[in-house]
Amino acid sequence: MRILLKIVLWIICAAAIPLSMFAEPVIDVVIPTCSKDLEILNLCIRGVKENCKNVRRIIVVSPEHVTNEAEWFDEKNYPFTKQEIALYLNHMNQSAADRFLRESGRVGWYYQQLLKLYAAYVIPGIASNVLIVDSDTVFLRPVEFISPEGGGYFATGREYHQPYFAHAARFLPGLVRVYPDKSGVVHHMLFQRPILDELFDAVEDYHQVDLWKAFCYCVDLKHLGTSGASEYEIYFNFALSHSDEVSIRELKWKNSGYPGSINEHRREGYDYVSYHSYLR
Repeated sequence: MRILLKIVLWIICAAAIPLSMFAEPVIDVVIPTCSKDLEILNLCIRGVKENCKNVRRIIVVSPEHVTNEAEWFDEKNYPFTKQEIALYLNHMNQSAADRFLRESGRVGWYYQQLLKLYAAYVIPGIASNVLIVDSDTVFLRPVEFISPEGGGYFATGREYHQPYFAHAARFLPGLVRVYPDKSGVVHHMLFQRPILDELFDAVEDYHQVDLWKAFCYCVDLKHLGTSGASEYEIYFNFALSHSDEVSIRELKWKNSGYPGSINEHRREGYDYVSYHSYLR
């Protein structure tokens, strides 16, 4: 009965985050990165510097210092490790976790999602508006991320991956896809602290564990080695269902492989392009 009451209250409180909580216009950019994206990283940073409005700081999160073009934050300062992520993904089965770390490269994929979700809480002095940018993504034209009222803007994609939403339903009952034809998986996202606080509180109150542990536990073991969760879909749909101040404004973007086409993409009017290593 208590769980049912919480779900009902969660639905009733949707779109309840007040406008006054979005007063700070400054943005700090966080770019988690790893070895596969290092050839794109400085292009990513340059694109942010030249085209992203209201940016104060640019912070690269990685296991070691990899560029002098931005601040560096050591991912070792986060409250979890890849080994712990693997253990919780495998429901505390140590032998399965060891095998997953040894045989699958997918643990890093879940790990970087949690690096993004926790950036606003672990990086000292960070703004309440945190623009997460995937390190293979390059902005080519000027882009706004905050409305005059202070609410975040979202771009959208067309992706639909059912396991993401099955995970979201376990992660936070009542969390569903807001728009049936729109995805939040667009390789960047503005995370705003008031919305993150609501999300963390709701998840941790429901599961009675830290959010990162709940995130891992809720991944279906059948999809563990592929794509079993999406932090972007979670935040995108939670924000749209909990605040009237966030909104969608579409950008022209695409996935590509080679940054050698960057000038062509700029001439074609793309706001940004993600240059994925798997397409090279």
